[in-house]
Formats: sequence, C-alpha cells, structure tokens
Amino acid sequence: MNVHAPRPDRSPEAVAARKKAVDQARAANMRQGYTGDPVLEEANSRYVAGDITSDEMRQELLARFKRA
Repeated sequence: MNVHAPRPDRSPEAVAARKKAVDQARAANMRQGYTGDPVLEEANSRYVAGDITSDEMRQELLARFKRA
C-alpha cells in the first residue's frame, strides 16, 4: 500500500456515489448471471465506506487468482 496515496473521501455524498456505482455494477453483473461472492461483497463494502481505494480493491481481488 502506498502511504502517500490520497485516501478516499468519506463525505456522505462520496459514500452515496460509491454505493450507487457498486449497486449499478452489481445489477449489471446480475443480469449476466452473477450470483454473489462474499469476498467481493466484503471488498465492495469497504470501498463504499472509504476504507480502501478502487485500486486497492482491484489489487486485493486480483491477488486471489495469482498463482504462487
């Protein structure tokens, strides 16, 4: 993690915007047959709350599939 990277905005407006984006992405995925992934949903929750950036979330999710 880059300690010099700016942290996500935690204002109510920013949280609402991230929640809307996550909800729209989930709806689009469900139309494609997505049934739910607890790890993704947990990461989405932390992203919406502003605990992690979108880049950090992406890195975490991609790391699940890297071969050792």
